[in-house]
Amino acid sequence: MNTDMRERMKAIAERAFLESIEAKRNLCREGTELLVDMAALLAGAFRENRRLFIFGNGGSAADAQHLAAEFVNRFQLERPPLPALALTVDSSVMTSIGNDFRFDDIFARQLQALAQPGDVAFGISTSGRSPNVVAALRWAREHRVRTIGFCGRARSDMDPHCDLALHVPAALTARIQECHITAGHILCGLVEEMLFGRGTESNP
Repeated sequence: MNTDMRERMKAIAERAFLESIEAKRNLCREGTELLVDMAALLAGAFRENRRLFIFGNGGSAADAQHLAAEFVNRFQLERPPLPALALTVDSSVMTSIGNDFRFDDIFARQLQALAQPGDVAFGISTSGRSPNVVAALRWAREHRVRTIGFCGRARSDMDPHCDLALHVPAALTARIQECHITAGHILCGLVEEMLFGRGTESNP
């Protein structure tokens, strides 16, 4: 790689870092209180022995699996497992629903089978317009399943079906996804602290 090419690649990388940092600064300013509210909703559901269902497409599917693992295993504290399930992991279920019904139904139909009133449905979509995510949130809201969502900066199709929706103030999909996993980690940490941190009944 010649010197000019290396300098151009370094500039591209530095710009990406700076864009990500700026998006996270803006999200910190605009989304911190909402993340606390989301954590309180989740902590309350877990206290009631309710379950969390997480879902999304592509990179958001990977985030759903990542966050479910943090809740089920542990994030930072040694504590009991929390009941979270990513609806993106069973390829037989998803492909059978997609084949026999519609791809738009792959998450909603799983919620119909598994979710009970008081559980939490957590949809992730960078655009906020993914039809299968919106359909699942709509079904959940209609059946007394509490709903939260992570999406992009614009008001989206998810909003009317979310009790709480976190909007990332960024335009590029990559920057939105980077903020989603950061916000997801913060959410896990807050829930752990609310349930098992110092001063709680579980950890006096």
